[in-house]
Amino acid sequence: MAGFVKEVAPREAALDEIEKRLNFPWNYKKTEATLCEAAGRRCAEAVVSPAPYPPFSRSLRDGYAVNHLDAAGATPGTPLFLSKKGEVRMGEAPDFKLSLTEACPIPTGGMLPDGADSVVMLEDTSEAGGWVEIRRGVQAGENVIGRGEEVAEGEKLLPAGSLIDFRTISVLAAIGRAKLPVADLKISILSTGDEIVPAEEQNPRLGAVRDVNGWSVKTLLSRFGFPAEYRGIASDDGAEFERRFREELAACDVLILSGGSSVGVRDHCSRLFESLPEPGLLVRGINVAPGKPTLIAADAAAHKLAVSLPGHPLSCFTVGFTVLIPLLLRLIGAEERECWTRTRMPLACDLAARTGPEEFFPCAVNADGTVSPLAAKSGYISILSGACGFIRIPEDRETARAGEFAEVWLWR
Repeated sequence: MAGFVKEVAPREAALDEIEKRLNFPWNYKKTEATLCEAAGRRCAEAVVSPAPYPPFSRSLRDGYAVNHLDAAGATPGTPLFLSKKGEVRMGEAPDFKLSLTEACPIPTGGMLPDGADSVVMLEDTSEAGGWVEIRRGVQAGENVIGRGEEVAEGEKLLPAGSLIDFRTISVLAAIGRAKLPVADLKISILSTGDEIVPAEEQNPRLGAVRDVNGWSVKTLLSRFGFPAEYRGIASDDGAEFERRFREELAACDVLILSGGSSVGVRDHCSRLFESLPEPGLLVRGINVAPGKPTLIAADAAAHKLAVSLPGHPLSCFTVGFTVLIPLLLRLIGAEERECWTRTRMPLACDLAARTGPEEFFPCAVNADGTVSPLAAKSGYISILSGACGFIRIPEDRETARAGEFAEVWLWR
């Protein structure tokens, strides 16, 4: 039956308690994916480099490879002359060694020959009659990236649970990880409410609204590495709702109900969540605004998690971002605990808040480095299109004044 706490739980305390009660991380399913398939997913194991990168010392400029001792002290007024030897070709290892007093042409990305430790840029040289004029001295390692300089052999590049995206996929390609295991959580999203109609409905009946939350949550989850399947809309009718709930939960690892925490259907959700095997209903509400009516339950033995998000679109997204994503990160054992970047910025105007709940206000960053809260109600839909994050006001704070530094959580 019901597991932890009071009617309304502090957000961080709720996450910590759920992680403890459910013994996260769970032993979830993993699947092997190619780099193309892995993009946008979470890696299921730590990625360690099998070899140093780069695998050889490379030039960062077109120019001449030299030993820096040969170029020491060279200036336009007092150039030094080195004998030209060989030439480095792209994609080939030099078949010669560079001795002191010698220089060889090298392109950007070319492999340094043995004996060279730096590159003099092309514009600081001239070549004539087998001699290379050096008009600028260089230091050891200048214009060069050394073997293993970026990544050492055995270095952990990505911890387990990391997001494979534009920031991380290049290093996987560089070390030859053409395939890797990724998290394969089966996440289903079920919108609820007799007033909800599909997004493609062109002429909704009066009193009905198109489904927004199902698509908002699906896209949010996908953005942070948790692909989910949108499973349509469930009726508020008690028997039909229960049938859909049990059918969907049996077929997935994580079931997310959107709108199921509103009055009426909330009672159905609460009853069904309580009916799950231990620990059952864990959270009856989160002390955040907007987003208080959030329910979280689990069947620990079967490794099933159920989350009921608020019905109002802004509330639904707020809880999805501040609670649901962190919860899933803990479930898979990711070192990353948050999906936002925390910073502090001065407010462009006063921000009215109240003590009690942890409040989140959509915000925009201004050209002068200040941050402005965007006027919004929990039922707003379009407000997020102009937002770049949330201003967070902790539970014990009231109105914040213009010029005061506020905590800002930016989308990543």
